[in-house]
Amino acid sequence: MDSVALAALLTKLFVAIHDIGGYPVPEVYPEVHQLAPVELQQRFCKGPCGVKAFYAPHQGVFIDGSLDLEHDVHARSILLHELVHHVQAVSGRFDSVRNACMRSNNAEMEAYRIQNLYLVSIHSTHRVAMTGWSARCRRNEVPTPTIR
Repeated sequence: MDSVALAALLTKLFVAIHDIGGYPVPEVYPEVHQLAPVELQQRFCKGPCGVKAFYAPHQGVFIDGSLDLEHDVHARSILLHELVHHVQAVSGRFDSVRNACMRSNNAEMEAYRIQNLYLVSIHSTHRVAMTGWSARCRRNEVPTPTIR
């Protein structure tokens, strides 16, 4: 995707985030780095994994360059999810949560919620789930109790 088309897409996605989540559209957009899947996996997981994108404060969004952001609504929703993390960081949304594990989990839950509401808003039947993902926390920091 060329830089003009990407800039237009970012604007549309930030407007959607504003409409759904109430975040202001940021004045400065994060850089979006489209990487080969293997490079993305190496940066994020240090080896093979299922990661498609991640947000790094002060560096921007890193996304699987093989995703078709122009034509695939699910791919666009993955980018939107990472942009939610950008507006969370810029706004300080979870800064008052003292526990880092809770901050991370709260941010992920909200990003998934906004991503799913975005998919609903564009009439996509695809949904994403946070199932199986939770920040690795010490036992006393786990945000929800584990049933044994």
